[in-house]
Amino acid sequence: MKVFKKFYILVVPMFLMLIGGCGRSEQSVRPPTPVVSAKVTIADIPLYIESIGSCVAYESVSIIPQVNGQIVAVNFKQGQKVKIGDPLYTIDPRIYEANLKKAEAQLAIIKAKMKIDVAQLERSQALVPQNYISQQQYEAHEVQVEQDIANVDVAEAQVLQAKVDLEHCNIISPINGIVGTYLVDVGNVVGAMSVGKPLVTVENVDQLYVEFSISENDFYDLQKFFNLEEGKLKIKVFPISNDGVVGEAYVDFINNSIDRKTGSIKLRALMENPEYKFWPGQSIRTKLLLTVVKNSLLVPAEAVKLGQQGRYVFVIKDDKSVELRLVEIGQIHGDMLVIKNGLGEGEIIVKRGQLMLAPGMKVVEMPETQSNTFDENLEKNKRIAEKNPTTR
Repeated sequence: MKVFKKFYILVVPMFLMLIGGCGRSEQSVRPPTPVVSAKVTIADIPLYIESIGSCVAYESVSIIPQVNGQIVAVNFKQGQKVKIGDPLYTIDPRIYEANLKKAEAQLAIIKAKMKIDVAQLERSQALVPQNYISQQQYEAHEVQVEQDIANVDVAEAQVLQAKVDLEHCNIISPINGIVGTYLVDVGNVVGAMSVGKPLVTVENVDQLYVEFSISENDFYDLQKFFNLEEGKLKIKVFPISNDGVVGEAYVDFINNSIDRKTGSIKLRALMENPEYKFWPGQSIRTKLLLTVVKNSLLVPAEAVKLGQQGRYVFVIKDDKSVELRLVEIGQIHGDMLVIKNGLGEGEIIVKRGQLMLAPGMKVVEMPETQSNTFDENLEKNKRIAEKNPTTR
């Protein structure tokens, strides 16, 4: 009887422990984790090289005076659009008008003298055969006429120089473009060829150069698709701060060497800019189109995460468990990401909700519209799991 009591005392606690253990096991079973899923799709994707660059005016002229004098008029408004020949500045022309009259008068004097000398030469020519004058005197008259002809040439050059100086008093735009701010106001005295001290700058913005650089590695890709002699590559141009504005340009220049300090090479493209969407000096983003890659695999960019072993996604298998899959990514295409290796067309992956996932866990797919709700639930479950180790 005592033996039976002892056995009963030992068996009952063990039975109770087994019951308690079974209950705890049932409680520790994790429910499926809600996620938003996406399918691996396939599409033809343009292959491009992205870079940062800037816009440069197609033509840029610093207006520098060609004559000395005082500025008496400014004939434009700052920021005004001008054409070739439009007046910009006026330099006091009075001294140059006087110089022109003086040069013209000197020319008239020399021509009058030459007229007399020519007549005397003609008379001397008839007197030589009759020995009224010597051959030496006749030759002296010839030399005098030749000297007069040279003096006329000098005087005409001085007249031309005076006319050019007078024309330079009216400073005009040499190109079509937009003028900048006043750098010299009315009343200032300017000097001829004042290098480094322009009166104003005119920029042609109807066309712009887009200058940018690409890495040496990207240059190898560029060489596959670009033939400098036969064709041009198209690039898309975007302002840094506005994705709504897009321009198109064509590469027309590749530098003849790679910069060894930066490991990059400079490129230039020409862009039409009739609506002035872009401006000289503006920072821009460029996408250099190389080719179109057929049958590229695409997944939502947010589905790809970065771990210790590299980029990965969670693949949802037929039994609704997830598998961690390492992937090799390509370029971004909108909100999608090109996958070079690691996935196949049609596979189902986790787009959102990876926070509480681990390989082998079960998931339940939720509609996109409920993503905010289950994201909140995931955060709540995470906090509960941190407090209760038995649910891990």
